[in-house]
Amino acid sequence: MAKSKKNIYIIKGDDESIEKFFKAIDIFGTIKDIKIQKLEYKDCDILSNLSINQKKILNLAKKHGYYDYPRKITHQELSEKVGINIDKTLELLRKAEKKIFSIIFENKNT
Repeated sequence: MAKSKKNIYIIKGDDESIEKFFKAIDIFGTIKDIKIQKLEYKDCDILSNLSINQKKILNLAKKHGYYDYPRKITHQELSEKVGINIDKTLELLRKAEKKIFSIIFENKNT
């Protein structure tokens, strides 16, 4: 009895790019017994633990010099750039920072 060929694909991307991937591999033939599993990379990718809004605010803060010394932008100016109030800006920044620090210090043996 001949063994059937099995391929394992690991895909990283959003729903749209993953859908495109499956359409592209359709040219290889019929796909049987597919299993989809969402993976989290807690030890490798700290940002995967953040919400989309937390990632956005951190990226914008970094891009505009919020974490530079001296700061190139204040939290007030950052909130104006992103179009949300100051309290929400600070909440997103602090929650993101807390998650990041928790992960970093949880994985340290100090």
